[in-house]
Amino acid sequence: MKENYSPTAKSFALTVLITLLSIAPVAAQFTSVGAFLRAGKEDATLLTKEYLKPFPTGFGTGLNAGWTETAAPKKTLGLSLQIRSSLAFVPSSAREFDISALTLQKINVAQGGNPVTQTIAGSNDDGPLLKIYDDPDDPNRNELGQFNMPGGTGLPVVPAPIVQAGLGLMKGTDITARFVPETDIGNYGSIGLLGGAIKHDITQWLPGDKLLPVDISLMVGFTQMNMDGDLSLPPSPSATRDPNDPSLVSNPNPDFSSQLVTATTNTFVFNALVGKSLPLISVYGGIGFQKATFELDIEGDYPVPSFNPTTVTQDYIVLQDPISFEIDSESNAHLLGGFRLKLGFLAIYGEATLAEYFTANAGIGISIR
Repeated sequence: MKENYSPTAKSFALTVLITLLSIAPVAAQFTSVGAFLRAGKEDATLLTKEYLKPFPTGFGTGLNAGWTETAAPKKTLGLSLQIRSSLAFVPSSAREFDISALTLQKINVAQGGNPVTQTIAGSNDDGPLLKIYDDPDDPNRNELGQFNMPGGTGLPVVPAPIVQAGLGLMKGTDITARFVPETDIGNYGSIGLLGGAIKHDITQWLPGDKLLPVDISLMVGFTQMNMDGDLSLPPSPSATRDPNDPSLVSNPNPDFSSQLVTATTNTFVFNALVGKSLPLISVYGGIGFQKATFELDIEGDYPVPSFNPTTVTQDYIVLQDPISFEIDSESNAHLLGGFRLKLGFLAIYGEATLAEYFTANAGIGISIR
């Protein structure tokens, strides 16, 4: 028996590893938004929103995929354990944005630079050099600092890892739970995931249900995915605190060693499914509605360059917990189709979702009943 199950166990372990590592490039770029804070709260918020814009739709569509393996719910006490991964393909229009179209207060693109830069899903080349001024419109302005826009992942996709288990209940109903414990992904931070779904067979309530050649069901699901990463934005060794810093009294001893960026993606999906199950393969299709919300918080103390004519050194002011915002996804109605290939207890899954971002979902699992 051990030899028979060994290949399955190895496949599961390999899939878990690939699923978690697939998000590492995203997490690496995710923490690069800390550099934007050199320009202050308002400009940093605008740049962060544009740079991370593919997140809510990409993660939302990816996490809303892969909830089902057949249109029919599992039989009573039927079980499944699945490891699946989604790839949401980001359209070219969402891989870059024009910095000059933003209402920035302290930032100008360096002379001769291209104001069009990549989002997190764009190329992995560094973007244009941005210069920070105390007043960009003043001919006698003072330069406070500069930084390059970060590159993207270099891959026009947003990956979403999924580990889930399903259980069949009575009356043509099954439930599915998703769970990835908080897991470190190298030096990039951590990821965690929790979700659940319920599916119900409505064929049984239709006239002539025994004569219908297909299964019809409704399902609803939600997922929450959390990511966090440490930031490192200390003041320049030669810089001193601006004596006119508004936060000097309320935060006299800032701690620049506890800087953190956290993001939470909440998703919801409703699907109407129709399909047919045969001994070896099951196919299904459907139509549905989905939405996602992406929340980002940058916490901790951060030095922001400032200009004080009364001091001879480089100055900075301190921002505390400077950024917090929410973005809704652009994806609503969608079509989906998929299959399950069953080879004994082993099952192979595939699914495609046609929405704002086309999404492919695939994986392996163990399926009983």
